[in-house]
This record gives sequence, structure tokens and C-alpha cells, in this order.
Amino acid sequence: MKMMKIYLLLAALLASHLPSFGELTKKELKYFKNNLEIGGVRINTWKSPDRDKYEHLQVTTFQGQDDPRQYDMSRFRIQWVVELTDNQKNTYLVKFTGNAPEDYNSDYKGEDYWGLYMAHGDLGRLKLSGYIIRYGFMDGETFVPLAEETDDYEEMLDRARAKTTLLFPGKVRLRHKYLYEDSSGEDTESIPVNIRSVKQ
Repeated sequence: MKMMKIYLLLAALLASHLPSFGELTKKELKYFKNNLEIGGVRINTWKSPDRDKYEHLQVTTFQGQDDPRQYDMSRFRIQWVVELTDNQKNTYLVKFTGNAPEDYNSDYKGEDYWGLYMAHGDLGRLKLSGYIIRYGFMDGETFVPLAEETDDYEEMLDRARAKTTLLFPGKVRLRHKYLYEDSSGEDTESIPVNIRSVKQ
């Protein structure tokens, strides 16, 4: 059953994306493509206050500052597929999709910080060995990916096709914060919030 889920996931990732744009006009789609991007990607190991270890993947996204006033921000979506490798070279696939929060400060600067935390648990030391990250917009029921960042993605897919990859058994959570201009005119980070996983 687990292998079937992995195959279905890979099939979805490999399929060409040919959406029909119901609510977005061509002008809006072009605007998003020109004003939305994934910036820096950072990887590190993080320890919780309880000294539990997590593999931490942090991503910054940039977009037009007017978007929150023109659109429901919860229609912006980020999709993660990550591969982790343990000391025995076993590979595990992490899948997480989350929407941006609804409540943004009106002085939003168009800069968001996303952190995906993957608990080591009983697996011991883990290394992030590949990922694909997509950021985009929900056009009705269709996810339109407008920016993408990958690393060692082809090798990750090859390992999954070889039936050596398992679904990750550990805890996964996504945290989000954004940049806004406060009353004194300074750039300020919002309070981080947890993002719930949503179905594809």
C-alpha cells in the first residue's frame, strides 16, 4: 500500500500540468508569473526545546505587495516533496501541501518565510537528499504552480522508481511568517504560525 501511494505521488509529479484557467485572466496569470518567485532555500538541523532533532528546510517566497489586497491570500499554495536519507542509505519521501494564511497585515511587503520541519525520531541521523518545491495560486479547484525550485530531483525520482523509497514515518510540520511594515516604518516579521496540510 505504501509503495502504491509513492507511485501515485510520482505520477502526479511527472504529469504535465495543463490547467484550464477558470477564474484567472491571462493578464492576471502573466502578472503572477512576473511577480512571484522562490528565493533562497536553506537546509539545517534544528533542535526543539525538548532536544528532539528535526531536518529543517526553509524557503523564502517573493510576490507583488498588492496581492493581499486583491486576492484571498489563502488561495496561494506551497507544495513540498522532499527526500530524506538515513545512515543506512534508506530513503524516505515527505509530502506536504499548505495554503498561505488568510490574515495578512495590510502593509505586507511581499516576502514570506516557510519552514518545513521533519522529525528524526527513531531513524537517527537524516540528510536531505532531494526536493521539489512549488509555489502558486488556486484557480478554483486547480493548483497553478507559478514558481519552482528543485535539487537532485531526477536522482530522487530514480530511487523511488527502483522501489527503494518509503513514505516518511516521522512527524512533519510547516511554519510560516511574513514581512510587513510596522507603524514606525520598519520592516517587521509577523508572529510565526503553523500551517495545516491540505489535500491535493
